[in-house]
Amino acid sequence: MMLTPRAILAQSFVVGIPGPQAGDRELRLAGHEGLGGVILFKRNVESPAQVWELNYRLRRAAAEAERPPLFIMVDQEGGSVARLHEPFCDGPGLSELGRARPFELRAHGALLGRQLTAAGFNWNLAPVMDVHAVAGGIMQRRSLGSDAERVAKLGAAFILGQQEAGCLACAKHFPGLGRTTADTHRERPRVALSRRDLEEVELIPFRRAAEVGVSGVMVCHAVFESLDDSSPASLSPAVIEGLLRKEIGYQGLVLSDDLEMGAVAAELEPDQAAVRAYLAGCDLVLVCHRAELALQALDRLTALAEAGEISQERIWASHHRIQAAKNRLAALPESLSQLSAVLAKKA
Repeated sequence: MMLTPRAILAQSFVVGIPGPQAGDRELRLAGHEGLGGVILFKRNVESPAQVWELNYRLRRAAAEAERPPLFIMVDQEGGSVARLHEPFCDGPGLSELGRARPFELRAHGALLGRQLTAAGFNWNLAPVMDVHAVAGGIMQRRSLGSDAERVAKLGAAFILGQQEAGCLACAKHFPGLGRTTADTHRERPRVALSRRDLEEVELIPFRRAAEVGVSGVMVCHAVFESLDDSSPASLSPAVIEGLLRKEIGYQGLVLSDDLEMGAVAAELEPDQAAVRAYLAGCDLVLVCHRAELALQALDRLTALAEAGEISQERIWASHHRIQAAKNRLAALPESLSQLSAVLAKKA
């Protein structure tokens, strides 16, 4: 299939779908529209057999349309954030796992990776690498703890185990939400920490994640005043291209958090935010509820590209990173019996 600007840019969009079945509209997103990925939530999951069938149909739609392999994502952190429940492993949560040893985190990551891969997923948006370092912090139940070095060590072990099992991992929420009490689902936090403060705590786990080759880093919607006083991190070239790419040296994929969250949507329409996130350096932009907004953003980006307002270097940099990750994806599971066998093993 010819690589038109629209086909290339479509690979940067990951969308949510409304329910547990893939109808013509959902299959069209993966096939005809050629979007880069789909993310599933609790609303999309009824049973192991159903979710396997859903993922199979979505991935087959991309293959039959001669599109690149489809990212199928899920947030399976465990505990308070788990989209899949028994017989899948849905716990313990990361706050409890923070008391475990690195080899146990590696084994846990591998178990999740095997289960998700057998179910047709290829990317788990975990682990959380935020350091919970303030009373009442929003990440208290989702963080591996308050010691940055320990969070780095445990998170790296989780990443290695999961990716060795064939499932991509994602470190989130860069540069770190562990010292805010505001929820980006509802509002836009402002983080007044100095650059030195960030270096001594928040950035330590993300540097380690980059070192062990995490496939993705998700950027949050908070404003970090010492990095960029005017834009949330997810829309900030200073944060993405400056800090994450140039200073930390991260070479993998950069993902936005969901652009329909209140921290962004209060000031920008999601399609406008998606364009800004891409221009700021995000390789993958997430629109988790209304896929039509992703298509509107794709139209806007395509028009900018065709008018020469986005450099070819920028477009091809993301394209090559996306394709490199997709070349590493596990094969599409052809049999539901494989999932049943994997779920029967609890370790």
